Amino acid sequence: MRRILLLVSALIASPRIAQADDQPSHAADPAQLPYATPRETLIPGTPGMPGGFHLMLNGFAHLQNTGLGAHRIANQGGHDWNGGATYPLLTDDWAMGYYRDGKGYFEALLMLNFEPFSVGAAGIPEVGQSGEGLWDAQHSHQLFHQAMIAVHPFASMDGWHPKGMMSEGRFDLSLFGGQGSATIGPPIFMHRASSPGPTVPRKHHKGENPHETFPVLGAALRSGDTWIEASAFSAKELTPEDSRFYPHVAPPASFAARVRHTFARALEIQISGERLRNQGDTDPDATQFSASAYGWGNFRGFRIDGLLDSAIDADDRNGEGQKNTAASALFELAIRSPNRRQIFWHRSEFNQREEPEDRGGGVSSPWFFETLGFERVIAGGQTSGVQLGVFGEATYVRIPPSLQGFYGTDSAVTANMGLHIFGMWMLGDDLKPMHHMM
Repeated sequence: MRRILLLVSALIASPRIAQADDQPSHAADPAQLPYATPRETLIPGTPGMPGGFHLMLNGFAHLQNTGLGAHRIANQGGHDWNGGATYPLLTDDWAMGYYRDGKGYFEALLMLNFEPFSVGAAGIPEVGQSGEGLWDAQHSHQLFHQAMIAVHPFASMDGWHPKGMMSEGRFDLSLFGGQGSATIGPPIFMHRASSPGPTVPRKHHKGENPHETFPVLGAALRSGDTWIEASAFSAKELTPEDSRFYPHVAPPASFAARVRHTFARALEIQISGERLRNQGDTDPDATQFSASAYGWGNFRGFRIDGLLDSAIDADDRNGEGQKNTAASALFELAIRSPNRRQIFWHRSEFNQREEPEDRGGGVSSPWFFETLGFERVIAGGQTSGVQLGVFGEATYVRIPPSLQGFYGTDSAVTANMGLHIFGMWMLGDDLKPMHHMM
């Protein structure tokens, strides 16, 4: 309790919100964005941070028009959306706390996603999206998005002991479990710097999933810049009728494995596969494969993050070994100005999805998506650890020919604009503030 009170006191005592022209301090290396670079520990999605606290918050308040005109987005048990209307949305609203003890033995992560309050069972309209019983809508994430612990049993041994904040030893063994992510794919979209906007990739149910499931139990061995990871987990898919306010327990009958390697601390390559069993809601068992390359670095002060990712999902049909195969791929790019106050992003994506029976069923020919976005930070900065930005994003959607009759058009342009709040605070194990590095 005393440690918690000290932590709260340290946050309350942090300086007031800085002016909009705040620059990163010379003491902080602007090349380092620890919250945004690929995974460094074996609680998937979190940075390597031995000996300290890492606190974050995020939220997008925006207006969205899906650009579908008179078409209506309707799902069983969900809301009936007007495809040409503009709706106010509050999405990606979450808070995260992470801790690792100074000796490197123990990690804990709690990430609360508030979409069950701000989004609800009907999800939000998103043309071409599917998953968890919704089509053309993105489902709400769960309140307990991640609640993970990990232990590093060899942390006291030479070569296995963390050297300091953000600096691991040459080797590591981690055993982890809780509510969270299976060991497949690149960092999931809400944890990667190449995806700074409010919209969700349409392929995220292939090769990045499950990213919130209970339980997930896993282990990982690292030697230098190479990780070998494996996990067993529940693959239960929720439906619109299932509550997002508590974890849904199911036997960990599915498994996944991943190998990844980092080159020159600028490029992470990963190959992974998973076997999904007992997905629920009559969904068949499936096998998924994923391969990706995530690169990051600086060019003349600009921070650049990019991801090239592809995945294949092959469903079992009727227990007869027949496959219903769907593929997807995406390219993401984000560029941040030297003062980190302007952010540009782009995403190219194709995705085959399993269509509902009222649209003919089966796997569609590819949907294509092109997204451009820009954000300007107008208040806050490194001094306070909180910043407020104004952003706009547009996505061109090319609808497959087989579905154009259903939608009444061959394409749509979805537009989003609004405000983005982001906060990050880093404290050492002694509770002294570290650089926010925003």
